[in-house]
Amino acid sequence: MRIGMNTKFGAFLADLERLSSEINTSQLKISSGRNFLRPSDDPPSAVVALNYKQGIARMERFMRAIDEGYAFLKAQEATLMNVEDLISRAKILALQSANANQDLNARKATAEEIDHILKSLLALANSQLGEKYLFGGQKTTGYKPGEAPFRLERETLPDGQIIERITYHGSVEDFEIGYDRDMKMSLGESGQRIFMDSGIFEALLSLKRTLLANNEINYETEQYNIQEIIGKLDAVYNYIAGKRGKIGAQMAHLETKKILYEDFKATIESNLGQIESADLAKLATKLQSLSIAYDAALRAVAMFSDMNLAKYL
Repeated sequence: MRIGMNTKFGAFLADLERLSSEINTSQLKISSGRNFLRPSDDPPSAVVALNYKQGIARMERFMRAIDEGYAFLKAQEATLMNVEDLISRAKILALQSANANQDLNARKATAEEIDHILKSLLALANSQLGEKYLFGGQKTTGYKPGEAPFRLERETLPDGQIIERITYHGSVEDFEIGYDRDMKMSLGESGQRIFMDSGIFEALLSLKRTLLANNEINYETEQYNIQEIIGKLDAVYNYIAGKRGKIGAQMAHLETKKILYEDFKATIESNLGQIESADLAKLATKLQSLSIAYDAALRAVAMFSDMNLAKYL
């Protein structure tokens, strides 16, 4: 079977188009530094690269969660350190109140300072990081305007006596974050466990009431009550210090976890670079060969186009 001139010419043109396309692709790979421009260029490598990118995105998501969790814990730890300072001051005032030489004015002044400490503790218990309450448990947000996890409530009895108490309206469940696949971690503990269970508010309110009574009750009983409150404040201080130590351990754990994620991410990025990065030296050699082949094919087409019967008559 004889091959016609049009068929041969079409084959030459198809070869030129192929070479031109390969040259263009090689130039784009060199300029972009990428080994493949479309998944169809290298499907197996594209699938592996996609898995690596998904892994990197997952690591970045976990690291963001860790950063947020660490900031939350750090704010809790700093708040509890201030709580410890207030407890220490309250204990000093309680010890001074045990002195029988204190007069009515001194006791009232001490009671006022205890009230100030109580309100400062209430403010610390309602501390926020951004819009999230640090000690609201899982209920970090969602409170009505003017409301918070901890509230000071007053009740006036028929005899005119005012009863004060602190109530908790947060969640008893601890606030948690997801920082790994199918893994969660509690951030500190709920306000119920840290403040209410410690008995700090009851101890301060009791001390305030005792001081304002001003020896109207039996003096020995009053001294016993103050000494008992001093013992409670010691226990509360140790309790809060223990909670702060637990938070410090959680912070250290998150720091270690983040370092592991950073190392893992760096490894994945390195592997991704090896797959996606083009071998520029190899591509340059290939481009040179393609250019030579293209020039040769172009000359062949020109020579073929110049072959016609009229020229040789």
